[in-house]
Amino acid sequence: MPRMTAYTAPRALLGVAALLFALCPDVRAQEQVFTVRMTGHADGVGMTARNNAVAAAEEQIITDVLRSMVNMEDLAPFKAMLRHASGYVQRYDMLRCDTANNSTTVEIDAFVLEKPLRQDVAAAMLPRLPKHSSVLLVISEQPTPEIPARTGTGAAYLVLRDGLEKYGFSVIGPDTLSAVYSADKLLAVAGGTVDEGSRFARENLQDVVITGQALSVHEALSTAADMTRNRSRVALRIFSGPDGKMTDALGAEAVVQSADPRDGGDQAISDAAGKLVTDTTVAVVLALLGREQKDRVLLIVEQPGDEAVVHEIAESLRKVPGVAGVEEMLGSPALARFQIDYQGSMAQLADLTHTLPLSAGTLEVRRAVGREITTAIRR
Repeated sequence: MPRMTAYTAPRALLGVAALLFALCPDVRAQEQVFTVRMTGHADGVGMTARNNAVAAAEEQIITDVLRSMVNMEDLAPFKAMLRHASGYVQRYDMLRCDTANNSTTVEIDAFVLEKPLRQDVAAAMLPRLPKHSSVLLVISEQPTPEIPARTGTGAAYLVLRDGLEKYGFSVIGPDTLSAVYSADKLLAVAGGTVDEGSRFARENLQDVVITGQALSVHEALSTAADMTRNRSRVALRIFSGPDGKMTDALGAEAVVQSADPRDGGDQAISDAAGKLVTDTTVAVVLALLGREQKDRVLLIVEQPGDEAVVHEIAESLRKVPGVAGVEEMLGSPALARFQIDYQGSMAQLADLTHTLPLSAGTLEVRRAVGREITTAIRR
């Protein structure tokens, strides 16, 4: 099995991406980013202490994001990533910087680069996944508007199948479903709604299900009457098989000039699909990781106090609407962790948890990333 190329933080881009970055300063600004607010602490005062506090905040951000992505408490596979956490931060805004008692505290809004982080997580976890995890791949392909769309072994399917198989995945094609689904039904699923794709994923009991459409249109070239410009777009949806949850949506385009519109359309679709191989592999790895504890939320309470308070928090959480169960994972005066069985909106759970009344005060949400919520008691 070939190894996925991992980023070596703090270098944020490699290969072709690095070349594009060198040629176009706006590329990094166009990277997909998300914002996380965090505080960081460091001993001492002055610029060095300030920088150390920012570095501590950045490391905590990446730690929290990793836990939300991989559903793991043990982050040993990601030690190298955490050592260079700043490499995943495009920039940060300093919200405050306080000094007291020979220590420095900062609060920042960090703009985290999503793509390199996802790629490095996938590279680290790919060797640890079960071998030959199954991926069902159903793509509707139409290389020219003049011919009907079809599912099967088209250009996009072949490119993505070969790419995924190189990383050890077992790819299952739509031909294996002919006894259950008609050709029209598969076309409807490939181009249907998210709910239809989710239902299809749950029905088929595979580890990951990918549906998508590959379309190409063409126009005559004004400079050459016997040539056409073929423009294609490939759009994919990735679903977790066991629960049908859509975990990602990907898309790419390509343009090819050709003498034959059909050949040019197939080539343009093939080129567009080729651009998605790495991102699709990453999405499959993350979908596989997300299968475990998919309905579980990690809630952390900082400085909860004695054991009685920890038990009280667990009992209060069990009364929150939508919570099906609470497990006390860790209880100490400095830190408590709870696993919560919960299938609803994370925003709603954070709102319900915030200001949760306790005998010692109220529970307040400090931050929420993915399916992890960090709280403290306001006494």
